[in-house]
Amino acid sequence: MKRLFPVLLVVFFISCSTPQDKLLGSLSDPNTELMAHCFRYVGEYDGWRYGVYNAGYNSTVEHPKNLDIDLKLCRWKTDDIEHREISQIWCTGKGISDYFRPPYDPTGIIEGSVLHLLFCPGVDGRSTYVHVPYYLDTQELGSEEVMTLDGEAITVVNVINNYSSRTGIEIPWFTDGGPDTAFGIGMNVEIARYKEYYYSVISALASGYTEMIVRSRDLIHWETVSIPDFSSVCSADTFWEGVVRPLHDNVFAFTARLQSEDGVLYGLWNSETGCFSDLQLIEGGITARPEFFEYKGRTYLYCNVYGPSSVEGYGSVYRSTSAIYKLSRDGRSIKRIRSKFIPEGIHYPTFYSEPDGSLYIIYSTDSRQLNPNEGRSNIAIERLAL
Repeated sequence: MKRLFPVLLVVFFISCSTPQDKLLGSLSDPNTELMAHCFRYVGEYDGWRYGVYNAGYNSTVEHPKNLDIDLKLCRWKTDDIEHREISQIWCTGKGISDYFRPPYDPTGIIEGSVLHLLFCPGVDGRSTYVHVPYYLDTQELGSEEVMTLDGEAITVVNVINNYSSRTGIEIPWFTDGGPDTAFGIGMNVEIARYKEYYYSVISALASGYTEMIVRSRDLIHWETVSIPDFSSVCSADTFWEGVVRPLHDNVFAFTARLQSEDGVLYGLWNSETGCFSDLQLIEGGITARPEFFEYKGRTYLYCNVYGPSSVEGYGSVYRSTSAIYKLSRDGRSIKRIRSKFIPEGIHYPTFYSEPDGSLYIIYSTDSRQLNPNEGRSNIAIERLAL
């Protein structure tokens, strides 16, 4: 028995230890990039994981009016996360019109050997949302196509006009400069597949915000299918950056960033009836982009919540504390299961998991912890304990 006791003690200690998050480094290039932002995980192909992000070289500040932004592609081996490759696949000034400007808020989805890139290269009302195929086997871009919503090119002006015509709500511009002073188209950073359609949420920013759930069969031609009405649970009328995630039987989880003290809203949306239900405000949620992710057969919601912050500035203030919620099986309720604090800022997350059960979070951060000697932003990747 004396010889068994130490072995039993070690086994007990290991089984009771708490899993810890592990920072694995950066998926951006801190040697050349002053700003790295809005990373989106887009899928896996032929043993590689892929993501896209914005990169800037003259300023650490993330802002759509920065004109030095490129679109970068990062890939890493599924069985060796240390093996990473970063390449530029779109640069400012390239495109289908004289008004092509920096690529912003890129997203995408991998279908077969094709990465479908969707992004808005521009900051004014004339900017056009585009779709560009990227062929993973040859590492080449195809031809860009203008994306449309209900038959009109997806621009800030057209999205706002579409919303106004459907709701009767007039959306003013920022200044007396009219439509050309508008900027900001927010396509859902996640493209959700359900049955024969892709689903997303689109919104536009002027002096008011719009939000419409849209769907497409080809990722180019989109149609409006529903417009949220949250007046039953909050007074905010400035919804922004919504996300949908299919759950079951035509029911989607829905979350939205509210540009007010109300913060973040959660609820359900039925794609067949167009109805919203079980709407609720997330206590402590702040105006930052929320996100859904899947892990071990369950759906989770991530959002920033109020907490201490060591970083202030555009896109960073207060975004240092996040919370993760588990959705019930039917999606009608959520339960907070853990918090995460990054003093340098944690926002615009994206998630993926490996077959071995490992869960990863990738996020934008003003991450002096990744590059402590210079004021650069980075894309951090961590193994997340859940």
